This record gives sequence, C-alpha cells and structure tokens, in this order.
Amino acid sequence: MGLNRRGDLPVELTPFVGRRSEVASVRRMLQRSRLVTVTGIPGVGKSRIALRAAHSLRRAFTGGVHLVELSSLTDPRRLERVVAHALGVPDRPTRPAAEVLADYLADRELLLVLDTCEHLIDACAHMAQTLLAATPGLRVLATSRQVLGAPGEHSLVVHPMAVPPADPTGSADPRAALAECDSARLFLDRVAAVDPGFTLTDENAAAVAELCRRLDGIPLAIELAAVRARALPVSRILQLIRERPAMGQGTFATADARHQTMWAAIAWSHDLCTPEERLLWARLSVFSGGFDLAAATAVCADADLPASRVFPALDGLVEKSIVVCTKQDGRTRYHVLDSIREYGKAQMDDPAEAQALATRHRDHYLAEAEAASARLGPRGDQVARWARMRADWPNLRAALEFCVVRPGEAATGLRLVTQLWFLWIACGMPREGRHYLETLLALGAGHPRDRAHALLRLAYLTIGQGDFPAAKSALAECARLNVPEERFHLLKLQGTLAFGEGDMDAAERCLAEAERHLDDAGDVRTVKLAAMVEMGLTRVWARRIDDAAEVLERCRAVSEAGGESWSRSWADIGLTLVCQARGDTAAAAFHAREALKVAHPLHDVVAEALSMELMAWLAADGVPERAVRLLSAAYQRWTSVGRYLFGSPQLTAEHQRFKERLVGSLSPAAYKEGMTAGRTMSTDDIVAYALGPADTPATAVNPSPWAPLSPREREVAELVADGLTNRQIAQRLVVARRTVDTHVEHILAKLGYAGRAQIAAWAANRRAEEHRTSDP
Repeated sequence: MGLNRRGDLPVELTPFVGRRSEVASVRRMLQRSRLVTVTGIPGVGKSRIALRAAHSLRRAFTGGVHLVELSSLTDPRRLERVVAHALGVPDRPTRPAAEVLADYLADRELLLVLDTCEHLIDACAHMAQTLLAATPGLRVLATSRQVLGAPGEHSLVVHPMAVPPADPTGSADPRAALAECDSARLFLDRVAAVDPGFTLTDENAAAVAELCRRLDGIPLAIELAAVRARALPVSRILQLIRERPAMGQGTFATADARHQTMWAAIAWSHDLCTPEERLLWARLSVFSGGFDLAAATAVCADADLPASRVFPALDGLVEKSIVVCTKQDGRTRYHVLDSIREYGKAQMDDPAEAQALATRHRDHYLAEAEAASARLGPRGDQVARWARMRADWPNLRAALEFCVVRPGEAATGLRLVTQLWFLWIACGMPREGRHYLETLLALGAGHPRDRAHALLRLAYLTIGQGDFPAAKSALAECARLNVPEERFHLLKLQGTLAFGEGDMDAAERCLAEAERHLDDAGDVRTVKLAAMVEMGLTRVWARRIDDAAEVLERCRAVSEAGGESWSRSWADIGLTLVCQARGDTAAAAFHAREALKVAHPLHDVVAEALSMELMAWLAADGVPERAVRLLSAAYQRWTSVGRYLFGSPQLTAEHQRFKERLVGSLSPAAYKEGMTAGRTMSTDDIVAYALGPADTPATAVNPSPWAPLSPREREVAELVADGLTNRQIAQRLVVARRTVDTHVEHILAKLGYAGRAQIAAWAANRRAEEHRTSDP
C-alpha cells in the first residue's frame, strides 16, 4: 500500500465490521491525550481499529494523517529517519533526524500513526516523548502488543470480538442472534465474499456459532477460516478445526491461551496449504514490506520450487488470505501480514537454507539497483524507474543490512550502495546513503575500483551537505587508490567542490576538462551531464550568460534525448537564471516549471526549493501575494536540507533584493499571511499552487464562496453556524480551545464582523450558495 506526500491512508480492502465502541474510544482518547497506544494480541485487529479511527479524524488535522509502518524496521537507531522518510521530510544529514522532524512538525497540526511498535518499544517511546514536547500540534497514535510506557500515554486494550453464547436455545431465531454478534457477522461477511451463494440457515447457524467460539473471536483467525468456505461447508471447516491438536510446543508455546488460538489458526491454515504453498510461505518471510512476482520468483525459486510453480503457489496463498494482493500505479504488489510472516519465518529451521534465501534476496535487489542505474533510452522514464526503487526501500535496506552484519558480504554491499547513488543524491535520501557508504567503506572490503567509485559518491553527498572536510577526505583517499578509470570522475568532483567553495575559476577549469573526457556510458553519462550543469552555473555567476546558455541548452538536449529527466531538470534551473538575466520572463517561468515537474516526484528537495525560489522572483513584480507564498515555501524547504541557497553570495543577494521588494509592495498583514501559508502548506499543495497559473494571486486559487477563509477557518465557521461553542468545536476538531479562539478571531477580522451570529449567518449563506452551484 503506497502513500503519497499528503499522507493518504491505505484503502481498506475488506469491509470494516463492528468495533464501533473501540473506534469511538480511540477518538475520545485522542481528545484527552496526545499519545494513544492501541494494544492487544496478534490478529486482534489493532491496526484496522487505529486506521479507521485515524481516517475519521482526517479533517481535524490540517497537516494530515500519516501512517508509518514499522514492521520491517529492525534497527531502532534508524527510527526517526524512517518516520521522516514516510512523512516526506527533506533529509538534512548534518543535523540529528529528531531535530529535523521537530522543525518540520513545529507549525503543523498532524496525526502520526505508528503501526507495529512492539519490537521498538524504547525507541518509539523516546521519539514520541521528544516530538510531542517540541511540537504542540502533533498527536501520536501507536499500535503495539504492549504499551510504550511514555509519559502522558493513554492506552486501549483491544479484546477479541464477542462470540455467540454457548447455549443459544433461548433465542427464538438463532440466525438473528448471530446477526447481533460481531465475530459471527465478520465470519459471514468474509464467507459471502468467497461464496456469494452461501445462505445462513437454522442448520448451519450452530456450526457458525461454535466456530467463532473455538477461534476465541480473534478476527484474523476468523478470516482465515472463512476463506475455506469457498470449497467446504461450514460444518466441515468446524470439524477440521476440532480435529487439529492444540499447539503445545514450539516457538509460540509460551503465549497465553488466546495468543495460542491465533497461532493455532494460522497453523491450521498452514496445514491446508499444498507443500509448494507452505514452502513459498516460509520463503516469503525474507521480504520486508511489499514485493512483486518477479522478486518472489527470483528469490524463492530453486530446485525444490521451480520458477514455473511460484505464481501458482503465490496465487494459492492469495486465495487463502495468507498473502494480500494490491494494485497501485499499474503494478501488482504482494504483502504478508506481520503475524503470518512471523509464523512463516518460524518454519525456516535450516540455517543454511535461511542464509541461501537471504543471499538470493540481496542478489535480486543488487540486480534491480544495477538495472536502475543503467543507461536509459530516449523513451526511458527516470522518474518512474526510481520511484519504484524508492518504494522498494524496505527490501533494499534489508539487503544492505545483510551485507553489513554478515561476514564476507561487505564487498557486495559496497557495490549495492554505490549502484543506489541516484536514490541518495536525487531522491532525497542522502542521510541513508552516507550512513551505508561510510559503514561499508569502514569495513575495508572491495576492489580498488569499487572503493574509488563509492568514495566519489560519498564526496558528492558530502559536498551537497556542505561538509567540505569530509568531501576532501574522501577525494584524497580516492586519489591515493589511483584508479585510472576514475580519473576524470575524480576531476569532476574536484570541480564540484571548488564550485561549492566559491572558487568559480577552478570549478570551470576542472568541470570543462572532465566533461570533455568523461565517456557516455552507464551512470558515467549522468556524471557528465551533472558536470555540464555545474559548468553552466559557474558561467551564470561569472555573468557569461551566452556561454552559460550554450552549455545548458546542450545539456538539456542531450538529457531529453537520453531520457535523463533529472539532469534535464537541473539544466532547466540554470536556463531559468539565463532567461531571467536576458529579461525573457516567459521563458524563465517555463524552465522553472519544467524543473519543478521533475523534482517533485523524484523527491529532489533542493531542486524543488530552488525552482520555487526562482518562480517567486519571477512573480514579485506582477503578483506579489503569489511571490511571498512561494518564497516562504522555498525557504522552509531550504532550511530542512542544509545551506540556504547553497550559501551562494549571488543567490543570497538576489533573494534579499526580492524580499525587500515584496515587503514594500504588500501590507504587513498580507505579507505575514503569505509567509505563514507558504511555510505551513503541504508539499503537494504548494507544488500544485506553484504549477498553477502564474498570474493567479494566492487568494484566487480554487475560488469558492468560502473565500477568503482557509479550509480550517471554513470548518470552524460551519461549526459556529451549527451552534457549537468554541469548547465544543475544539473537542470536535481535536485541537486546543485557544486554537479555536484564534481561528474565530481571524474569521471576524477577515470578514469585518463583530460577533459569532454574523459568522453563523454568513456561513449559512455560503452553504446555500455552494448547494445552488452544485445543482445540475
């Protein structure tokens, strides 16, 4: 299940049955506490309840509701980085991830859902405590098999669903009695999904009731049993459950009675699988997060499970609800629930087999990384290629960790981390890249050329972070290795370092020499294009505009022909400056928009920020409201990634000049409102606004009868019209009373009113107008 950068929650694949009181309890707890943990045994429905409650609260959080799935994370030290990655927070490796997160969340009203925390209890508790103390608009909803133990935490223990009474003879209609019982309703709903012709009768009602009782009302156990109704009558399913011995030994023998029921239900489903399905089930436990059929085949197939038999076995597991199949962006992906993965992993009792499986998993994702780094054709889609790699990050992380901790695997790990360079540099993940590059280099393994290649990638990362001493150290070690094939790549990085330090003459000299000699194959092609971009920018700073235009236009044409959209976007940024210097505002705006269209889906935050900065400059004279909003949004993104405007004196001076112009052309209130809006808008929203009509002021975006109110102010106005007090509105929206007081004051000021009655009348009129315009 994918999330976009608004924080959309995953779509429910099956109907939500019962649990109304639990969902309501979670909502009430979030009104009283900023940290709520939903606990319970495996398979009891913690995640479904938390997600349903979170979904119902989406309108209460202007910053969105964001899900972070933690089941695949094994290293608690990476927790903040994983959360930041899920939130789309720009990486800033020179600062602790917790600080970056706190800065990002400081002005946002946001609900963070941390799913599956039990293996990271201490880390989750510490992070929640730190963030909640620093960010007043944040609330955290966690799911775990145990409470986090953090100060101020409220917890809800989710119990199994109610089961039918053991002696239903007092009911005149046993079918009606089952309809009142959540566990039976769940079973019947899932049976209807696999057997639409199923009918509940007086004869099979007793079997349904006993089956729910035997499964202790545990939702996952009930769903696994219901799947069998595709081929078996309920009475036969019940008989099979009766005949299966209780689980009295093995990995889960120490669990409590209901916990053992859960594992027994999974074991029963395991017994009903074919040998091939059971073998595949165990092997799929090697995956972290989702996977596709190609990955399952490459990793799980061998002499015991031929490649031609992987899909039939996988399809069988999907039919039995052991594996979940989803489709997103035209791709079919498979997922295994945590409890089921845990059971499958326990079946892998041969260390040698587990080692071979982990090695094949690593090799598959190494091959994927090598394919992603290969040269694209003229119709290649670089954005789509690396979006797929970013979606596979949990598996890539698992492969890298295998190489770090397993003796003798560091050399392969060095190749993998180097092949993923585009993920680190262009897709907003420099912290992860630097961590694994430095870790694997420190292990001392690898061929000299592989080490040189990794050192050059590390230098590029650290230059972008402004850590010039680290970059010089990496380049010096690379030079000592004296790898002839990397000579001109090393020269290019020396030029990049000179560019970062402000030595434009040395930068152009190195970059021009490197660009002439770098070949045009594989990922070296992208290095060559990057040299051209940087050379063009040095010429812009030197006011050699025609020379800059020549190299940047050539770079853009080569990038376009080769499907290299990232290099093209940076050429567009350079051409924006060229066209601005020439006074061609329309062409400058075109190039800035083209750069942003690529930077946003790639998560290239630096290119995003610089594109918006340039678009703000272009709008300063004509639409100052738009310019100040874009300028604020760009500044917010710069401060999250490192040195503002690269520390460039030229860019900084231009920024200050346009800022002073905007301060002089807008009222203090309008300037402040634009700065606040740009700082607090979501990335998706500000990018959509930036790519909108260039002559559209901020107040005219998506014109509606509710202008000039913000979406949250509209909510408050409607609740005022419904007769709610400020205290009641605060409870409804799960915010502080003082926050609602401030919203009401802003509404009165914007509308020029003196009291709540006028707001209520105005909101009623707006509703009526909206209703009229929506009628056909």
